[in-house]
Amino acid sequence: MYFTSNTLLSILAAASLTAANPTEKRADLQNWQLESLSTHSPSGRPGNYPWLTVTATVNDPNELTLGTSGSDNSTVKLPVGGKALNCQAKWISPDSAYGHRWPCDNTGATDGYWFMDVVEVSGGSPTNNFDLKFTRVAQQLYRGELFEKKYEGQAHFGLGADGNLAGSCGGSGVCNWGLKEEKTPFPIQQKEI
Repeated sequence: MYFTSNTLLSILAAASLTAANPTEKRADLQNWQLESLSTHSPSGRPGNYPWLTVTATVNDPNELTLGTSGSDNSTVKLPVGGKALNCQAKWISPDSAYGHRWPCDNTGATDGYWFMDVVEVSGGSPTNNFDLKFTRVAQQLYRGELFEKKYEGQAHFGLGADGNLAGSCGGSGVCNWGLKEEKTPFPIQQKEI
């Protein structure tokens, strides 16, 4: 029986994932910090930039314990400072930002990955009245064992005196919104899922 190298790697990763000793879920996590958030709605005029965008950067201030190695009983941890850079939902009308998982860039560290969902709210708009849900898949490969935990956090963003977004619309219909300065960084309570 012949296996490709990808098949063998998949089998080993699956076996390692089940062999890694997980730790209990943490209730003492510090909030993620939304360091930046901006949205853009184009004018819709021919020849102008046509994309609607929601762009964000998130920082995780927590050291994460992913489990205990079965090979040497070491505790496997990720350091403070995991970041989701340039999370960007980018779509063109009449498409929608809702119902998609938008990838985030990472810092180059081998600590897993992040993605963002734009969540529809009643009477909302995907650029000025919406929820954002961030998911962090924290991963570490240690001595052939894959350790993984998932975390999720969601928050609402909107305009108005009580809102956390500010900005303006031009006469052409182009609108740009961003996180209010006094709301930056914006805390997002996350939980392990």
